[in-house]
Amino acid sequence: MERVSDNVVKTFINGVGDVYFNLQRYSTTISEEHRFIYYFDAEGRFMGGFFDGVSYRRGLDNRLMKKFFDKDGFKVKVFVDENEKRKVIEDVIRRVSKIRNVLSEHSDEVLRRIDEILKWGYKQLEEDGIKFFSVYKPISILPPDQYFSLVLQPAEGCSWNKCTFCSFYQDRKFRVKSPDEFLNHIRKVKEFFGRAIGLRKSIFLGDANALIIPQKRLVELIKIVRDEFPVGEAKDGYDYVFDGIYSFLDIFGAERKSYAEYVELKNLLVKRIYIGLETGDINLFRYLNKPGSPDECVEVVSTIKNAGINVGVIVLAGAGGKKFYEDHVENTVSTILKMPLENGDIVYISPLVLDGEAEYVKIMEELGSRTLDKFEIADQIQEIKDGLKSLSNLGVRVTLYDIQEFIY
Repeated sequence: MERVSDNVVKTFINGVGDVYFNLQRYSTTISEEHRFIYYFDAEGRFMGGFFDGVSYRRGLDNRLMKKFFDKDGFKVKVFVDENEKRKVIEDVIRRVSKIRNVLSEHSDEVLRRIDEILKWGYKQLEEDGIKFFSVYKPISILPPDQYFSLVLQPAEGCSWNKCTFCSFYQDRKFRVKSPDEFLNHIRKVKEFFGRAIGLRKSIFLGDANALIIPQKRLVELIKIVRDEFPVGEAKDGYDYVFDGIYSFLDIFGAERKSYAEYVELKNLLVKRIYIGLETGDINLFRYLNKPGSPDECVEVVSTIKNAGINVGVIVLAGAGGKKFYEDHVENTVSTILKMPLENGDIVYISPLVLDGEAEYVKIMEELGSRTLDKFEIADQIQEIKDGLKSLSNLGVRVTLYDIQEFIY
């Protein structure tokens, strides 16, 4: 076996070719001639791979997402059916087993990791997916930079849950956990992830808008997080450190926090707050049934920024369809440019994805507004990006947020 770099070794296997093993502290990646690549977490769970031009990602709930490009060059993301999922997972296990049989006299570390992987057959991964739902309510969505966060749920659901375009949290009522319940949840999370928890980079407080929890209770819950995990600095007994705490905020109304409360959250290492503006056009904003207004969103962002916390502002490409196209672009750009954004802030442009039964669809039909096709949405994304070009000089990242890419 040949060492390629500090963490990568390779060997040649007849009938396969060069096989590379990337041995990171919290993950293992195996590559067959760079054509078949599959990766696993520190517990040996299959997490995804790249198989001869097709990419797969497995969620902790054991769903499997496939990604490929359509004839127009647009990325397609679909969850595969049970038969394809079983075929992919069993093929990966077969490939790893074949490699294990050849490597019986090789590196102890490689063999140890392969043996951990082979503990997870299709049945065991299915059972683990069921166990996931004894720890979590469904994790409906995260911002793209938080896909590898450790999600904790001090609250469940959405306190508003009336936006006409959103169906993420229709399956649960909003509620805040007690400190004892939250601590029990955290301990179940630790047990579920095991060593693989070190693969996570940050803490994300769910669900939809955990930061509207009344400040006294919120601080109490965050202090539990700080007691249970190393956040921002090393802690005895842990070989990983989370860089900070992150969360959504989707209410601009009576529950707003003060500048002093945001300063308190900053001191507890809340690093970035994600806010769904969706549109800067006040008329469309009302049709989306968002609470507050675009101007109130600017005020909230200003308060958060003055307290020293970064923001992620989310807008919807395609919102309002053809009828609102120009006003949506113009007013969204102007609203965002009113915000005191700076280095470390993000503007996410998210293509609108609709459930055909969503109230929004009926409203747009009544208004006679045609839904944008994928080419028009791509054009609108570019127009919003062009309108926000000046933000790059401030270190603000303006980037795509495709919710169809998400799997936890």
